Amino acid sequence: MFIAKAVAATLLAGSFGALAAPPADDAYDKQRQLEDKRVACMTEQGLAYVAALAPERQWQPGERERLSGDLEALRTYRAKYGFGVWSPNVYPKDEVVNPTSPDNPNNKTLMSLSAAELKKWRAADDACFSQAVKEVLGKTVTSQEDYYDRLEAAVNKSLSVLDQDKELVRLGKQFATCLGVGETRPTALDGLSHTKIVRQASEVARKAWKGELPKAPKGKTVIFRPNLKPAQAKPYLDKEIKAALKDLECGKAFYPAYSPKAVEITSRVYQEFGREGAAQAITSRIYRKVG
Repeated sequence: MFIAKAVAATLLAGSFGALAAPPADDAYDKQRQLEDKRVACMTEQGLAYVAALAPERQWQPGERERLSGDLEALRTYRAKYGFGVWSPNVYPKDEVVNPTSPDNPNNKTLMSLSAAELKKWRAADDACFSQAVKEVLGKTVTSQEDYYDRLEAAVNKSLSVLDQDKELVRLGKQFATCLGVGETRPTALDGLSHTKIVRQASEVARKAWKGELPKAPKGKTVIFRPNLKPAQAKPYLDKEIKAALKDLECGKAFYPAYSPKAVEITSRVYQEFGREGAAQAITSRIYRKVG
């Protein structure tokens, strides 16, 4: 059973629209600076820490087109993968929906620590991270969790301007009418159908859970991913594909207009916080809506 907090949810790339992201060089440079300062800070305290740089994104064929709101590219993707929620179960070896992620180089160290040592290490790492963020980005955070909360808040605040965009509001009303929903705000409509599928999958996993359910941290959401075999997950994917194609048909005028603007805004905020990846940012927003 896979469990993920909304902020660190698994990427389901290409399932909605967008991408006109600015170059990632600045973000990676800031990330390198942050990690270098964390290493130096932890070393000063006699604690082991290995720089954990996120790998530069390797774009899949057609992914940029899907993320830019290209309807044909989106239709091709959704016809096979839906929103990308149940497809990892149905196609476990397909890297489009099951991208490989490198292990954190600090995992071995963390596994070797006692409970008391681990608590001390995490406290020191949070302090070092906060110091690095202040020195590199000029931002004040109290921990890594606080950093991501502030990033999320900054993205949401910046995107809110799209809810006052007259053209997007007009297209959003058409989109909502077609979907049969009362919500018409552009930022809320983006990923609305996708979110429903995520909730469904999490509920299926929750019902199948054999032990005590993990408790979500205060103010956070825990998302469960079902551990179903391909044949078991296929009926769910078939329904998801229908929902995804209907969503795309209803949003065929909305997505090409909304997505480039949303990605440009999201990417700019991510750059400001020393992060790369509009696709990751948009995906994490889908998961945050689940709560």
